[in-house]
Amino acid sequence: MPVLAVERLAAGEPRAEAELEAFFAACPTSVAQQTPGWRNVIASVGPDEPLFLGCRSAGELVGVLPAYRYAGPLGAILVSCAQEGPLGGVACRADAPREAVYEALLGAFVTLAEERDCALASVISNPFWPDAELCARVLEPHYVLENSCQVLDLAQALDAEGRLVSAPDGLRRNLRKAEAGELAVDEEQSAANVEAWYALHAARHGEIGATPLPRALFRAALEHMVARDKARFFFVRRRATGELAGGGFYVHHGALMDAFMPSIPARAARLGAGFLLAWHSIRWAWRRGVRFYNWQASPPESGTARFKRQWGSTDLPYAYLTRVTGDAGPFLRGGVRAIREGYAWHYALPFDRVGDGAVPERCARSSRAVAWDAAEGAR
Repeated sequence: MPVLAVERLAAGEPRAEAELEAFFAACPTSVAQQTPGWRNVIASVGPDEPLFLGCRSAGELVGVLPAYRYAGPLGAILVSCAQEGPLGGVACRADAPREAVYEALLGAFVTLAEERDCALASVISNPFWPDAELCARVLEPHYVLENSCQVLDLAQALDAEGRLVSAPDGLRRNLRKAEAGELAVDEEQSAANVEAWYALHAARHGEIGATPLPRALFRAALEHMVARDKARFFFVRRRATGELAGGGFYVHHGALMDAFMPSIPARAARLGAGFLLAWHSIRWAWRRGVRFYNWQASPPESGTARFKRQWGSTDLPYAYLTRVTGDAGPFLRGGVRAIREGYAWHYALPFDRVGDGAVPERCARSSRAVAWDAAEGAR
């Protein structure tokens, strides 16, 4: 067994950054939310403190675990993914001793949380290259929240020409309508387009009674992710007038692309803007050699979930695993509203465990897995 060493990975030093970029480029199970570009997005939005951990064997980087410390009103937490888009656990090189790397990184994650006075330490598992059981065995969490994301396997869904292998008649009709209608996709990656789209994003969230993501997140994504070819915006416009009718933000790396935030106002949805945006982004991903198109999670019986299923999507499970590393009492007693307001866009605890008032003696599997946009956990 090789000797493994874990260290904090400094940000900003050119040689260290180049090594980290090379590691993720060579790691087939890594995702965009683990990369330096996404770290820079989160850091620029604030107030999360990136504390990435790297595992070395004979001096070479063989594993990375993102870590973000967030100090809220009930205490600090350490999470492996911050902000919307639930991905970002352990990345392990294919030729490395997997279990040993996980043991080293997750052990260091818990130690870091304790040293930095964090009450809770949460790691997310990988739905595409499953590691939830390994994470649970190593981390020995006090809480586990299970959920699933809806994913389209492009290797099965599209043929060699990039056409849908099978689709219900309704989907084919809607695609023909969207492509032959009054809408077109604009791919210009400009600040002006992002600003105009953000106004639609905020308006759409107002329609459904949800809180829009921070404007700064998308500005930073344009600077740090699009510039690295790790993200893309697509904008849907009316052909005749050029008026913006919708759009979406997507992150991609290796075999995976996430539909991070599509936003289509109700009036544009009637014109087929949602179908055009989805089909354009799916084919774009396919041309790039992407294997998995991740729609992310939706409430199982919602219209959004039905929209995704008609393309041939399937559910892939993942989990949040939380270890208590300090005084969790304020979280357990604080109530869902207090955590949502104080820890927006951060995972803290399973929704149905808040209010228990006591930490369980051993891992307690949550009985309730609710979608991100409905509150996967108290955040």
